[in-house]
Amino acid sequence: MTDNYQALQEENLRLKGELEQMKEDFRLLEANFDNMSEGYQESLLLYDKLEETYHELEDTNQQLEIARRRAEEASQMKTNFIQQISHEIRTPLNILNGFTQILTTPGMELDAATQEEVTRGIDENTGRITSLVNKMLELADANSSTELERSDEVPAVQVAAQAADESGITTAPHLSFDIDMGEGTETVMIHTNLQQASRALSLLLDNARKFTRPAEAAVGAGAEVKHGEVMLRLSVQDTMLAFGVEDNGIGVPAGETEHIFDEFVQLDEYYDGTGIGLTVARSIARRLGGDIVVDTTYTGGARFVMTLPLN
Repeated sequence: MTDNYQALQEENLRLKGELEQMKEDFRLLEANFDNMSEGYQESLLLYDKLEETYHELEDTNQQLEIARRRAEEASQMKTNFIQQISHEIRTPLNILNGFTQILTTPGMELDAATQEEVTRGIDENTGRITSLVNKMLELADANSSTELERSDEVPAVQVAAQAADESGITTAPHLSFDIDMGEGTETVMIHTNLQQASRALSLLLDNARKFTRPAEAAVGAGAEVKHGEVMLRLSVQDTMLAFGVEDNGIGVPAGETEHIFDEFVQLDEYYDGTGIGLTVARSIARRLGGDIVVDTTYTGGARFVMTLPLN
Protein backbone atom coordinates (compact mmCIF):
# COMPACT_ATOMS: atom_id res chain seq x y z
CA MET A 1 0.00 0.00 0.00
CA THR A 2 2.79 2.37 0.97
CA ASP A 3 4.67 1.53 -2.19
CA ASN A 4 1.65 2.37 -4.33
CA TYR A 5 1.15 5.68 -2.54
CA GLN A 6 4.80 6.54 -3.04
CA ALA A 7 4.56 5.70 -6.72
CA LEU A 8 1.48 7.84 -7.10
CA GLN A 9 3.22 10.80 -5.46
CA GLU A 10 6.18 10.42 -7.75
CA GLU A 11 3.90 10.20 -10.79
CA ASN A 12 2.03 13.27 -9.58
CA LEU A 13 5.27 15.21 -9.21
CA ARG A 14 6.38 14.10 -12.66
CA LEU A 15 3.10 15.20 -14.20
CA LYS A 16 3.31 18.55 -12.42
CA GLY A 17 6.80 19.02 -13.77
CA GLU A 18 5.66 18.20 -17.27
CA LEU A 19 2.70 20.58 -16.86
CA GLU A 20 5.01 23.38 -15.74
CA GLN A 21 7.32 22.64 -18.68
CA MET A 22 4.36 22.70 -21.04
CA LYS A 23 3.28 26.04 -19.56
CA GLU A 24 6.79 27.41 -20.05
CA ASP A 25 6.92 26.08 -23.59
CA PHE A 26 3.55 27.66 -24.26
CA ARG A 27 4.73 31.03 -22.94
CA LEU A 28 7.82 30.81 -25.16
CA LEU A 29 5.67 29.83 -28.13
CA GLU A 30 3.30 32.72 -27.38
CA ALA A 31 6.21 35.14 -27.16
CA ASN A 32 7.64 33.83 -30.43
CA PHE A 33 4.24 34.21 -32.04
CA ASP A 34 4.00 37.81 -30.81
CA ASN A 35 7.47 38.48 -32.22
CA MET A 36 6.47 36.90 -35.51
CA SER A 37 3.30 38.98 -35.57
CA GLU A 38 5.28 42.18 -34.95
CA GLY A 39 7.76 41.19 -37.64
CA TYR A 40 4.91 40.52 -40.05
CA GLN A 41 3.41 43.95 -39.34
CA GLU A 42 6.80 45.56 -39.81
CA SER A 43 7.15 43.68 -43.10
CA LEU A 44 3.76 44.97 -44.24
CA LEU A 45 4.73 48.53 -43.34
CA LEU A 46 8.04 48.17 -45.15
CA TYR A 47 6.26 46.77 -48.22
CA ASP A 48 3.82 49.70 -48.21
CA LYS A 49 6.74 52.12 -47.93
CA LEU A 50 8.56 50.41 -50.81
CA GLU A 51 5.41 50.51 -52.95
CA GLU A 52 4.92 54.21 -52.17
CA THR A 53 8.56 54.93 -53.03
CA TYR A 54 8.17 52.99 -56.29
CA HIS A 55 5.13 55.05 -57.29
CA GLU A 56 6.95 58.27 -56.39
CA LEU A 57 9.92 57.16 -58.51
CA GLU A 58 7.56 56.29 -61.37
CA ASP A 59 5.93 59.75 -61.15
CA THR A 60 9.35 61.40 -61.09
CA ASN A 61 10.42 59.44 -64.17
CA GLN A 62 7.25 60.53 -65.97
CA GLN A 63 7.88 64.16 -65.05
CA LEU A 64 11.49 63.85 -66.23
CA GLU A 65 10.28 62.39 -69.53
CA ILE A 66 7.80 65.24 -69.97
CA ALA A 67 10.53 67.77 -69.14
CA ARG A 68 12.87 66.08 -71.63
CA ARG A 69 10.27 66.23 -74.40
CA ARG A 70 9.52 69.88 -73.62
CA ALA A 71 13.22 70.71 -73.68
CA GLU A 72 13.55 69.01 -77.07
CA GLU A 73 10.51 70.89 -78.37
CA ALA A 74 11.88 74.18 -77.04
CA SER A 75 15.24 73.49 -78.65
CA GLN A 76 13.61 72.68 -81.98
CA MET A 77 11.39 75.77 -81.80
CA LYS A 78 14.42 77.95 -81.11
CA THR A 79 16.21 76.40 -84.07
CA ASN A 80 13.18 77.07 -86.27
CA PHE A 81 13.01 80.61 -84.90
CA ILE A 82 16.64 81.32 -85.78
CA GLN A 83 16.12 79.92 -89.27
CA GLN A 84 12.95 81.94 -89.74
CA ILE A 85 14.53 85.14 -88.42
CA SER A 86 17.45 84.61 -90.81
CA HIS A 87 15.00 84.27 -93.69
CA GLU A 88 12.88 87.21 -92.55
CA ILE A 89 15.89 89.51 -92.31
CA ARG A 90 17.70 88.22 -95.40
CA THR A 91 14.75 88.90 -97.70
CA PRO A 92 14.43 92.68 -97.08
CA LEU A 93 18.22 93.00 -96.93
CA ASN A 94 18.49 91.48 -100.41
CA ILE A 95 15.83 93.86 -101.67
CA LEU A 96 17.61 96.84 -100.12
CA ASN A 97 20.85 95.67 -101.65
CA GLY A 98 19.18 95.56 -105.06
CA PHE A 99 17.83 99.07 -104.69
CA THR A 100 21.25 100.29 -103.53
CA GLN A 101 22.88 98.87 -106.63
CA ILE A 102 20.33 100.64 -108.81
CA LEU A 103 20.88 103.96 -107.07
CA THR A 104 24.68 103.70 -107.11
CA THR A 105 25.08 102.51 -110.71
CA PRO A 106 27.07 105.19 -112.61
CA GLY A 107 25.03 106.94 -115.27
CA MET A 108 21.76 105.35 -114.11
CA GLU A 109 18.89 107.76 -114.62
CA LEU A 110 15.51 106.94 -113.10
CA ASP A 111 12.18 108.38 -114.10
CA ALA A 112 9.84 109.76 -111.44
CA ALA A 113 7.73 106.58 -111.24
CA THR A 114 10.78 104.35 -110.76
CA GLN A 115 12.25 106.69 -108.15
CA GLU A 116 8.96 106.58 -106.26
CA GLU A 117 8.91 102.77 -106.45
CA VAL A 118 12.51 102.52 -105.21
CA THR A 119 11.86 104.96 -102.37
CA ARG A 120 8.72 103.07 -101.34
CA GLY A 121 10.58 99.76 -101.46
CA ILE A 122 13.40 101.09 -99.31
CA ASP A 123 10.95 102.45 -96.75
CA GLU A 124 8.94 99.22 -96.62
CA ASN A 125 11.90 96.89 -96.25
CA THR A 126 13.69 99.12 -93.76
CA GLY A 127 10.47 99.07 -91.77
CA ARG A 128 10.34 95.25 -91.95
CA ILE A 129 13.84 94.96 -90.50
CA THR A 130 13.11 97.53 -87.80
CA SER A 131 9.92 95.68 -86.89
CA LEU A 132 11.79 92.38 -86.56
CA VAL A 133 14.43 93.94 -84.31
CA ASN A 134 11.72 95.53 -82.16
CA LYS A 135 9.92 92.18 -81.82
CA MET A 136 13.07 90.45 -80.66
CA LEU A 137 13.69 93.19 -78.10
CA GLU A 138 10.07 92.93 -76.90
CA LEU A 139 10.42 89.16 -76.60
CA ALA A 140 13.03 89.68 -73.89
CA ASP A 141 10.26 91.22 -71.73
CA ALA A 142 7.53 88.77 -72.73
CA ASN A 143 7.86 86.68 -69.55
CA SER A 144 8.01 89.69 -67.27
CA SER A 145 5.20 90.15 -64.75
CA THR A 146 6.04 93.80 -64.09
CA GLU A 147 3.00 96.01 -64.64
CA LEU A 148 3.28 98.66 -67.32
CA GLU A 149 2.64 102.27 -66.38
CA ARG A 150 -0.87 103.41 -67.32
CA SER A 151 -0.83 107.19 -67.31
CA ASP A 152 -2.67 108.02 -70.56
CA GLU A 153 -6.35 108.98 -70.63
CA VAL A 154 -7.29 108.56 -74.28
CA PRO A 155 -10.36 107.80 -76.42
CA ALA A 156 -10.74 104.10 -77.19
CA VAL A 157 -11.00 104.94 -80.88
CA GLN A 158 -7.51 106.45 -80.74
CA VAL A 159 -6.03 103.13 -79.63
CA ALA A 160 -7.82 101.38 -82.51
CA ALA A 161 -6.81 103.93 -85.13
CA GLN A 162 -3.18 104.05 -84.05
CA ALA A 163 -2.95 100.24 -84.02
CA ALA A 164 -4.47 100.03 -87.50
CA ASP A 165 -1.91 102.51 -88.86
CA GLU A 166 1.02 100.75 -87.17
CA SER A 167 0.04 97.33 -88.50
CA GLY A 168 -0.30 98.49 -92.10
CA ILE A 169 -3.59 96.65 -92.41
CA THR A 170 -5.38 99.68 -93.85
CA THR A 171 -3.23 99.53 -97.00
CA ALA A 172 -3.01 95.75 -97.42
CA PRO A 173 -4.18 95.08 -101.01
CA HIS A 174 -5.44 91.53 -100.41
CA LEU A 175 -8.10 92.35 -97.80
CA SER A 176 -10.91 94.66 -96.74
CA PHE A 177 -10.60 96.21 -93.29
CA ASP A 178 -13.21 97.99 -91.20
CA ILE A 179 -13.76 99.13 -87.61
CA ASP A 180 -17.09 98.57 -85.86
CA MET A 181 -17.60 100.92 -82.91
CA GLY A 182 -20.01 99.24 -80.51
CA GLU A 183 -22.54 101.13 -78.41
CA GLY A 184 -20.85 103.77 -76.26
CA THR A 185 -17.34 103.12 -77.58
CA GLU A 186 -17.18 106.20 -79.84
CA THR A 187 -16.88 108.47 -76.82
CA VAL A 188 -15.55 106.14 -74.11
CA MET A 189 -12.19 106.99 -72.57
CA ILE A 190 -9.63 104.42 -71.42
CA HIS A 191 -6.94 104.83 -68.77
CA THR A 192 -3.98 102.94 -70.21
CA ASN A 193 -0.57 103.16 -71.85
CA LEU A 194 -1.37 104.34 -75.36
CA GLN A 195 1.88 103.20 -76.97
CA GLN A 196 1.80 99.71 -75.42
CA ALA A 197 -1.95 99.15 -75.89
CA SER A 198 -1.68 100.16 -79.56
CA ARG A 199 1.35 97.93 -79.98
CA ALA A 200 -0.47 94.85 -78.63
CA LEU A 201 -3.50 95.50 -80.83
CA SER A 202 -1.32 96.17 -83.89
CA LEU A 203 0.28 92.74 -83.44
CA LEU A 204 -3.18 91.13 -83.51
CA LEU A 205 -4.07 93.07 -86.65
CA ASP A 206 -0.75 92.12 -88.22
CA ASN A 207 -1.53 88.47 -87.43
CA ALA A 208 -4.92 88.81 -89.17
CA ARG A 209 -3.31 90.53 -92.16
CA LYS A 210 -0.79 87.72 -92.52
CA PHE A 211 -3.18 84.78 -92.25
CA THR A 212 -5.84 86.16 -94.57
CA ARG A 213 -3.29 86.08 -97.37
CA PRO A 214 -2.97 82.63 -98.99
CA ALA A 215 0.31 80.80 -98.46
CA GLU A 216 2.71 80.98 -101.40
CA ALA A 217 2.70 77.19 -101.70
CA ALA A 218 -1.09 77.15 -102.03
CA VAL A 219 -1.05 79.86 -104.68
CA GLY A 220 1.64 78.00 -106.60
CA ALA A 221 -0.48 74.85 -106.50
CA GLY A 222 -3.38 76.69 -108.13
CA ALA A 223 -5.58 77.00 -105.03
CA GLU A 224 -8.49 79.43 -105.18
CA VAL A 225 -7.53 82.77 -103.70
CA LYS A 226 -10.33 84.44 -101.77
CA HIS A 227 -10.44 88.08 -100.77
CA GLY A 228 -9.51 88.63 -97.15
CA GLU A 229 -11.77 90.35 -94.65
CA VAL A 230 -10.76 91.74 -91.26
CA MET A 231 -13.05 93.49 -88.79
CA LEU A 232 -12.01 95.26 -85.60
CA ARG A 233 -14.95 95.43 -83.17
CA LEU A 234 -14.92 97.57 -80.02
CA SER A 235 -17.30 96.92 -77.14
CA VAL A 236 -17.64 97.76 -73.46
CA GLN A 237 -17.87 94.74 -71.15
CA ASP A 238 -18.52 95.88 -67.56
CA THR A 239 -15.24 97.51 -66.47
CA MET A 240 -13.30 96.35 -69.50
CA LEU A 241 -12.94 97.55 -73.07
CA ALA A 242 -12.81 94.69 -75.61
CA PHE A 243 -11.06 94.81 -78.99
CA GLY A 244 -12.19 91.88 -81.12
CA VAL A 245 -10.13 91.16 -84.24
CA GLU A 246 -12.08 88.92 -86.65
CA ASP A 247 -10.73 87.53 -89.93
CA ASN A 248 -11.76 85.01 -92.57
CA GLY A 249 -8.32 83.42 -92.72
CA ILE A 250 -7.10 79.89 -91.97
CA GLY A 251 -8.37 79.93 -88.37
CA VAL A 252 -6.97 78.27 -85.22
CA PRO A 253 -7.50 74.54 -84.47
CA ALA A 254 -9.47 73.94 -81.26
CA GLY A 255 -6.56 72.20 -79.54
CA GLU A 256 -4.09 75.00 -80.29
CA THR A 257 -5.88 78.03 -78.79
CA GLU A 258 -3.36 78.30 -75.93
CA HIS A 259 -0.33 76.77 -77.64
CA ILE A 260 -0.22 79.54 -80.24
CA PHE A 261 0.66 82.05 -77.51
CA ASP A 262 3.87 80.15 -76.70
CA GLU A 263 7.18 81.49 -77.97
CA PHE A 264 8.28 80.53 -81.50
CA VAL A 265 5.08 78.58 -82.28
CA GLN A 266 4.01 78.58 -85.94
CA LEU A 267 1.08 76.34 -86.82
CA ASP A 268 1.66 76.62 -90.56
CA GLU A 269 5.24 76.62 -91.82
CA TYR A 270 4.17 77.91 -95.25
CA TYR A 271 3.44 81.36 -93.83
CA ASP A 272 6.09 83.94 -93.06
CA GLY A 273 6.54 85.02 -89.47
CA THR A 274 8.67 84.54 -86.38
CA GLY A 275 6.15 82.96 -84.00
CA ILE A 276 6.59 85.67 -81.35
CA GLY A 277 3.94 88.28 -82.22
CA LEU A 278 1.10 86.69 -80.22
CA THR A 279 3.46 85.98 -77.31
CA VAL A 280 4.43 89.64 -77.11
CA ALA A 281 0.86 90.87 -77.59
CA ARG A 282 -0.56 88.78 -74.74
CA SER A 283 2.35 89.73 -72.46
CA ILE A 284 1.66 93.44 -73.04
CA ALA A 285 -2.10 93.07 -72.52
CA ARG A 286 -1.64 91.20 -69.24
CA ARG A 287 0.90 93.72 -67.96
CA LEU A 288 -1.71 96.41 -68.69
CA GLY A 289 -4.23 94.56 -66.50
CA GLY A 290 -6.05 92.82 -69.36
CA ASP A 291 -5.68 89.69 -71.48
CA ILE A 292 -5.87 88.24 -74.98
CA VAL A 293 -7.80 85.06 -75.77
CA VAL A 294 -9.05 83.16 -78.81
CA ASP A 295 -12.83 83.13 -79.20
CA THR A 296 -13.49 79.42 -79.80
CA THR A 297 -17.12 80.08 -80.76
CA TYR A 298 -16.07 81.95 -83.89
CA THR A 299 -16.01 79.67 -86.95
CA GLY A 300 -15.50 82.06 -89.86
CA GLY A 301 -11.72 82.12 -89.47
CA ALA A 302 -10.08 83.41 -86.29
CA ARG A 303 -11.25 85.87 -83.64
CA PHE A 304 -8.83 87.22 -81.04
CA VAL A 305 -10.20 89.35 -78.20
CA MET A 306 -8.02 91.78 -76.28
CA THR A 307 -9.51 93.23 -73.11
CA LEU A 308 -8.12 96.22 -71.22
CA PRO A 309 -9.42 97.88 -68.04
CA LEU A 310 -11.25 101.15 -68.60
CA ASN A 311 -9.81 102.69 -65.45
